Amino acid sequence: MSIPLEDIQQTVIYIPYQGDEDSEEETTEPSQTLTLIHPEDDLDNGPLLRFDAYRAAWTQCLDRVKSIIAELYSPVATDIVLHLSTAHTDILPGLPFPELPVITITDVSGSSVFLDHLTTRIDAEAGTMVTHLYPHDCVNLALGMKALISGFVDRIDDAPKRKPATSLAAYDINVLQAWFDTFAGNSDLSDFSFLFEPRPNLVVLLHDFEQFDTSVIQDMLYICSLQVSTLPLTFLLSLAAPSPASYLQASFSRSTLTLIRPYHFAVPSGPEVLNTIIIKTFFDKEYHVHLLPGPTLLEYLEDYYLTRNTSLDSLITILQIAHLKHFTTDVFTVLSITTPQISATPTPTELAFLESLLIRLHAEQSAKDASSQWLARARSPDILLQAVDAEREKFWHSVSMTKLGITIMNVMLTSLRGTSSAAVQKGLDRWRGAAGLRRVLDKEKDGVDGLADVLRKLSPAECDMLSEKIEPYSENLPEEFRPTNPNIHLSDRLEHLLRDLLEPPEKLTSLWTVWYTGFTPFPSEMLNPALRTSIISGLSFPQSFTGQDLPPSADDEDILEDLPDTSILFKGYLKAGKMINVYDWFDHFRTVLESQRARVIRTSSLTKGKGKAKAKGKGKAKKVDDDVDMDGGDSEEKWKLSVQARFIRALHELDYLGFIKHTSRGGGGRKGEFVLKTVLGIVE
Repeated sequence: MSIPLEDIQQTVIYIPYQGDEDSEEETTEPSQTLTLIHPEDDLDNGPLLRFDAYRAAWTQCLDRVKSIIAELYSPVATDIVLHLSTAHTDILPGLPFPELPVITITDVSGSSVFLDHLTTRIDAEAGTMVTHLYPHDCVNLALGMKALISGFVDRIDDAPKRKPATSLAAYDINVLQAWFDTFAGNSDLSDFSFLFEPRPNLVVLLHDFEQFDTSVIQDMLYICSLQVSTLPLTFLLSLAAPSPASYLQASFSRSTLTLIRPYHFAVPSGPEVLNTIIIKTFFDKEYHVHLLPGPTLLEYLEDYYLTRNTSLDSLITILQIAHLKHFTTDVFTVLSITTPQISATPTPTELAFLESLLIRLHAEQSAKDASSQWLARARSPDILLQAVDAEREKFWHSVSMTKLGITIMNVMLTSLRGTSSAAVQKGLDRWRGAAGLRRVLDKEKDGVDGLADVLRKLSPAECDMLSEKIEPYSENLPEEFRPTNPNIHLSDRLEHLLRDLLEPPEKLTSLWTVWYTGFTPFPSEMLNPALRTSIISGLSFPQSFTGQDLPPSADDEDILEDLPDTSILFKGYLKAGKMINVYDWFDHFRTVLESQRARVIRTSSLTKGKGKAKAKGKGKAKKVDDDVDMDGGDSEEKWKLSVQARFIRALHELDYLGFIKHTSRGGGGRKGEFVLKTVLGIVE
């Protein structure tokens, strides 16, 4: 087997394990990863039905995640809104000068989810106006002050326009002061006072505060502090630094720090947030979802969130990609929420779908056990679809018991946190969080084995406390899950109960892949694609992306003629040095297009002459020459213009992709016909 280790378009090289030649073959279980869709088993409207199912499942999941995030963020957002409302009224007496309120928001994830939630809460509060500033808005002091002032002043479209000749500069803080006094501060002077009742607080939200120029921010804070007694400005600073107080002290001078009155708030983050979202979204007994994550997805979620990106944006993206992949890799996910209607006289595609469904439904049954059901379901599509509905109900009923087991386990872990010995805490850590969920859902793991040994280390008082916490859940257990011997020790009783409840979902029904991701690998290339490699590979080998087969040829020039214009230009880009002469580049491009044109003319001439081999004499040769001359006559000028236009278009595409940088005419002795390469070291 040939492995293309030097191929630039390969981001991953897969070398399959072939085993030792002398070793005996080992019997392994079949892979549980889902296979791609086979069109022959799909319904005519299958893609549309699966997309509708995906949209319903993902919308439900997203709404649930958003509600949990809002619940997690609500306490911090409420405190911030409360401080904003009292920032200019709750002032310490005896200060030599008024201080400018500054609120720091520490979000180590760098996510925009909390700021969106906070902004929504602030906008809902009466008497608060918010303007947003970004690092590119504050390149210097004038631009920064102008952006701050215009963020408030330009809110009213019908307000009278200022005359530039008689007005203050747009970056003068007195413009904001005059606007506030007229339109927000004094109701007697304002026709717009109804928009700002009560007297508003002006909030300035600085996104990505670490990226701002410190000197510019210092000057802005100084200017705003001069007006703070008459202009109720409050600054919100969004930081990713874990210690905002230390960051402010290290970044700003002491004279600047004396002008502000800081308040520090931290956004919830870390493993607790991840575990809360996963458990409350997918394993809450009181909430039903249409798709249950498997151990592989949970492992990828935990690894990516804790080691790469703690942003909730990335967490939501991973869940969405998992939903999208699930509903596009199995034709039977159309049965996820509802069962589609099958006509009384099934079409060939419906028959193929039903036959494949029948095979899947009885895949894990022996021929003897399935013979009667097989015959009944094979005769009637309605009976087969009713069996699917029964399997769906059976699966989710069993999953509800799994959720109950996870709830009991979490109650146990929460009750014993911080109250038991260090040995017990260390023993229970294996069942905490997403890692614990993977352990109990994976049939290859040990599940809850060993839990009784850990719980036996509890004191009698701790056992009584734990028994009281679990008692309300034990009362609602079905009869088959109740302990037969009430005198059994609490540790053994809990282990047996959880082992019975936490049955792996893939054992519940043969159609488990419809509602459970199982061990399907997550498509990480969709989440974090290698953009640079993909773009270069696409330009160098476009046929690999478009599916177009190039004619077999040993000549590189012939292959070059079959490439798109941008790829032709990129081939010349790879061969050039650090600087490219545009005229030489165009000449190479024109040469390739001329070869394309000549080949088209030859092919056209051969096509016209096919079947006329008997025609001989000078007349035939003259006819072909006339065709060529006709192409090169009046249309020659149009051809040259089209070549120039195609070159400019391809050049602009490379420019938009960031591969070239233009040089100014006469600058540094260079002429305008040269461009700089921005990507070096690419091997063709």
